[in-house]
Amino acid sequence: MANFAIPDLRVKSILKWVAVFSGFAVLNMLLLCANCFTDGIWVVRNFTYAFLLFSILWLGNGFLGTLLNRVVTWVDNPGKRFLITIVSTTLFSAVAILLVNWVYIVLLNGLSAELLLSMRFRWTMLTQLLVTFFITLSVYAVSFLRSWREAAVKAERFQKENALSQYEALKNQVNPHFLFNSLNALTSLVHPSPDLAVKFIKQLSEVYRYVLDSQHKEVVALEEELAFAQRYVFLQQIRHADGLQVTLPEKVPTGYFLPPLALQMLLENAIKHNKILANEPLHIQVTMEGNTLRVENNLQPKTQHELPSGLGLANIQARYQMLTNRKMEVASTDTSFIVCLPLLTFQ
Repeated sequence: MANFAIPDLRVKSILKWVAVFSGFAVLNMLLLCANCFTDGIWVVRNFTYAFLLFSILWLGNGFLGTLLNRVVTWVDNPGKRFLITIVSTTLFSAVAILLVNWVYIVLLNGLSAELLLSMRFRWTMLTQLLVTFFITLSVYAVSFLRSWREAAVKAERFQKENALSQYEALKNQVNPHFLFNSLNALTSLVHPSPDLAVKFIKQLSEVYRYVLDSQHKEVVALEEELAFAQRYVFLQQIRHADGLQVTLPEKVPTGYFLPPLALQMLLENAIKHNKILANEPLHIQVTMEGNTLRVENNLQPKTQHELPSGLGLANIQARYQMLTNRKMEVASTDTSFIVCLPLLTFQ
């Protein structure tokens, strides 16, 4: 969240802000003594004084706000951030005002620094501090409200994307083709393998349960998603037999999370868009590499397949954008297709 508009390192930006601060300095001189512009020395001294005062206070508080954003944000802990902002802004502004007034009195006018203790300069510096304080609070208030609004919009977008993913997953599971294939697979198991048929029914019910239970969650634990993926793969392997070979991690450390159904959507995309034959098996390998979940499959695209819904990779990426700055990585070679999902941690 940006608190102050501050210049970047481009020449055009620097010149723009020099012009802005110069304008404030000239305005300040006009308010102080419009008839004094005939005195060249007075103009130089007071212009330098006002320019330093405006630029140091504005830029200093701007960079201070940017630094504080890295420590504690307004959205995460507004009370703590407010107290830190009050203290740090007051201390910095007081020191900056004292320093600029010392430069004005001692360096620009050649007078004694004891003038800073006079009632006139104490009231002047106190007024400058109060004005700076209220301007800074106003800037932070506007920035806080803007950030709060952006967070609300972001949360609403995340709920929408999450709902779309749940809808797509549920739609695929109740898709007539999926049900038809599942029932065919179940029929083929009833007589020769009744125990396997019972397991198939149980796994099928667990697949539906997980889809429904996760629809209101922003993230799920990695071990839960892998357990669900194992059930989903079991159903698919009953249908495709040796044509589908999937390797999943047997054990993963706790404390890692990802968007619900993200892994399942990748497995489903690979199965949907590639040939699966006993003599040309589809290999899908899921591995954990550091804080990333890597999903790789060999490429053997179908000559004809149903058109993608557009919710797959784009939906997963959109949900990650609302959870983290880390991006999902997608790579494709002549022989394989790879997706790396960032694994999230929360303290």
